[in-house]
Amino acid sequence: MDFFISDTHFGHKNIIRFCERPYRTVSEMNEGMISNWNKTVTDADRVFVVGDVFIMDPVEASHIIKRLNGYKILIAGNHDRSQKTMLDCGFDEYHRKYEYEIDGIGTGLLLHYPMPDILIESMGYKFLVHGHIHDKPHRYGLKINVAADLLNFTPMSKNSLRSILSMKTFNSKSSTETFEASVKDGILKTRMEIRMEDFSGAVDHIYSVMRNHWSEKKK
Repeated sequence: MDFFISDTHFGHKNIIRFCERPYRTVSEMNEGMISNWNKTVTDADRVFVVGDVFIMDPVEASHIIKRLNGYKILIAGNHDRSQKTMLDCGFDEYHRKYEYEIDGIGTGLLLHYPMPDILIESMGYKFLVHGHIHDKPHRYGLKINVAADLLNFTPMSKNSLRSILSMKTFNSKSSTETFEASVKDGILKTRMEIRMEDFSGAVDHIYSVMRNHWSEKKK
């Protein structure tokens, strides 16, 4: 079985206060999330961690990551370290984004940041699994937020993800969204009218457009 979670923030003392997590200490939070994970996930399972795993010393973090059951796949977030560091900490794979197929739903994208639905659709995806935002809603339009704070600090199964995506009633995507980004003759042209929560994903996409432009110029 596949599972999904993001924004565990192991070792992050201030996240307890910032997000009103139900823990008194960092140690209690770390051990609580480890226990929830290992009660849910077996070593025969895969877990996709959609960014922001820990904010602590990597050596200390490695002791936590290596205690977690399953084959662990990281989709890196803004607080995560280099590929080498995260693999050394106990992850089996490291990605910036990851295409994921769900039978009956189609192909989606796993990315740390939420992005506008109009962009998700233009890229040919049926859904986006993300983190970064620790608050509700759990689903908005084509987006599913798997931040630990919304999942009772327990990885969510693929079956649960499929059920949510199959629901007909949810927060509808905005009908007024606009998003464009292109580069021509060294000039970046952008236009957007999007939800504020989706801004980080929009900017991440703009950087990818710029990187593609520079790569083409070097050929």
